[in-house]
Amino acid sequence: MALAPTVTVESTLREEVREELRKVMDLDALVEPDAVEAERIREVVRGLVDAASHRAVAIGDSPIVDRDGLTQRLVDEILGLGPLQPLLDDPAIEEIIVNGPHRVFAIQHGRKRLTDVFFEDDAELLRIVRRAVGRLGRRLDETSPLVDARLPDGSRLNAVIPPLTSRWTHVTVRKFLLRARTLDDLVALGTLSPEAAAFLEAAVQAGLNMLISGGTGSGKTTCLNALGASIAGGEERLVIIEETGELQLESMLPDCVALQSRLPNIEGIGAFPIRSLVKNALRMRPTRIVVGEVRGAEALDMLSAMNSGHDGSMCTIHANGPRQALSKLRMYAMMADESLPAEAVTEMIAEALNLVVHLRLEPASDRRVVTNVYEVTGLEGDTVAGTDLFTWSDGALRWSGIRPRFASQLQGGAFPWDRMQAESVPTQRELERNERRLER
Repeated sequence: MALAPTVTVESTLREEVREELRKVMDLDALVEPDAVEAERIREVVRGLVDAASHRAVAIGDSPIVDRDGLTQRLVDEILGLGPLQPLLDDPAIEEIIVNGPHRVFAIQHGRKRLTDVFFEDDAELLRIVRRAVGRLGRRLDETSPLVDARLPDGSRLNAVIPPLTSRWTHVTVRKFLLRARTLDDLVALGTLSPEAAAFLEAAVQAGLNMLISGGTGSGKTTCLNALGASIAGGEERLVIIEETGELQLESMLPDCVALQSRLPNIEGIGAFPIRSLVKNALRMRPTRIVVGEVRGAEALDMLSAMNSGHDGSMCTIHANGPRQALSKLRMYAMMADESLPAEAVTEMIAEALNLVVHLRLEPASDRRVVTNVYEVTGLEGDTVAGTDLFTWSDGALRWSGIRPRFASQLQGGAFPWDRMQAESVPTQRELERNERRLER
């Protein structure tokens, strides 16, 4: 009962705000307003809300109780994603899922929950999404019922509308959160063991080529960022290539260039895919190349770079394990126009890669963990061979006891293998627990 007047006032104010702002600025051109423009918008909205409250009192109605809240909602609709903006601003929320106007979910710490956020109707939801993507040169209508866009804060927005959906507008906003900047941070979070972190840091500094694999939300990008932060030496020149700028290495390393691919504009032209940027990166004199995610023909260019003197290059890939990661990498490389035979691509992978670091999200604890550090050892027949150097066992990442073939490259061959051997030996209590588990 009490909601209807508030919604009516808010709807009326929404139109008044837009009309007033159109007199002083071009709202459709506000892709990423600066501080001055944002403050001007806030002043206009605040003034109109105060005036509406005074009018209500003058005619005998109740004043607007939560003027600050109403002001913020109206500002969010102009500058952001309306009712979704508080979720977007919450640093703990990783992803926002909108199934129509009345079902908005948030994923936090790996778990999904239904929020109390809602839209008046599907038209309001569609209007907000259209405005957000329109500022970025994209469109969402019956002729283009699907859109994929990068928001100014780096989040990725995907929206689908009828006729591709049965009824409602569906929106997914993937936020990019880096909870760890270094390998030490990953150890503190329980993602890595101290021994594995020391090993991977030595491997990065030794210039080993790495593939980071895992499922969606497993922490691949965070791990890649932490590995990149271990690059040492002023002579290193790193070129990063991403679809959306997530890595923070440009601010951490002295000579680092970050490139981003570009989607086609509203006319369907002007796209710069990952593969074009990888080819261009080779002309920028890099010592290492990092690709945020490989999922297409750019895999062939990445393998070529790893095989042509760019030691220490890294990339991520979606996979359920190290062996599947290698298999998918081969499949992607074979998608390239060059149409290389499978044998040639397999040989390139065996020669280019040294390590596969695999992560997963533990459902029970909502913790992202490294479960495998896998060494690529070469070819066995027509397949890429390898072995686990570190594996997940009894809730911890442990050294398997196998020395890698490149052991002499790690810290001049002085890597503390003997200490790691002692720490990786199970305790008597662990042995007894394992025996009881086998008996059961």
